[in-house]
Amino acid sequence: MDFDLGSMPGSVAQRLQSLLTESNFFDVPVVNDLRASPEEYQYEISVVAGNTIHTIQVSDTTMPSSLRPFVEELTELAETAA
Repeated sequence: MDFDLGSMPGSVAQRLQSLLTESNFFDVPVVNDLRASPEEYQYEISVVAGNTIHTIQVSDTTMPSSLRPFVEELTELAETAA
């Protein structure tokens, strides 16, 4: 699912931007060989900021704790949009 901060209500976009900043998303390393157990969720998240694209793959157990609030917010938005 794609989210465009420019087309979201201001409060939602501001919250996502804040969570993105607090998560240190652009410092999360790219992992090309994610090995998650079948019982956990896997997430692939790409963020485009200007000319920069950063894509990460994490699972419930490999996700840095700083990233969890951002992922939870994205998951909630995806569930309400579906």
